[in-house]
Amino acid sequence: MRHFLLIILWVVFYACHTRTARKPIVALQPMSFDSVEQIDSVRSVLERYYGFTVVVLDNTNLPESTFINVKSPRYRADKLLKYLQTIKPDTCDYIMGLTTEDISTTKWESNGKVKQPASRYLDWGIFGLGYRPGDASIISTHRLGKNPEVKLDRLQKICMHELGHNLGLPHCETYMCVMSDAAESIKTIDNEAKSLCSKCQSLAARD
Repeated sequence: MRHFLLIILWVVFYACHTRTARKPIVALQPMSFDSVEQIDSVRSVLERYYGFTVVVLDNTNLPESTFINVKSPRYRADKLLKYLQTIKPDTCDYIMGLTTEDISTTKWESNGKVKQPASRYLDWGIFGLGYRPGDASIISTHRLGKNPEVKLDRLQKICMHELGHNLGLPHCETYMCVMSDAAESIKTIDNEAKSLCSKCQSLAARD
């Protein structure tokens, strides 16, 4: 009887350990995005660096409800995040949208007011946006240039950055950390390494 109870306890412990040890799963959601090379590169860098499982969902269209045409034809990133949450598979922990279309958001000051001049920042074009912390992010290749190699490098870094936000990481002031604030310049992204600094690594591990 005693041996039987020990076996039961071992089975319960092993089952619980297996559940808690499951790798987080990221769903890549192409949205009017058909570059297999870019999708594979994003999947590879996220799996290699974060150690997560990455699955690719079927390509879908951007919802018309997120379209805006204030300065130019764009899609609101904040609305896309909410939409992505509604289609995230229950088996996945995070969902990351990829699109070639231009995306935008509103830039805010710490006091809750729109950054000035409002005519510039009310509808501000961006590379990507992700909840911090949260389960959704959206990345656009629209502003990443035309050189294929440079574009791919930038895309990988931005995807790592936005997933870092999902994990709760804030912008980092450490030079070359992938969580550095782009500061309205693509050159900042070019200067980043495809890695977290030691401080961000500790924060990610703790969370």
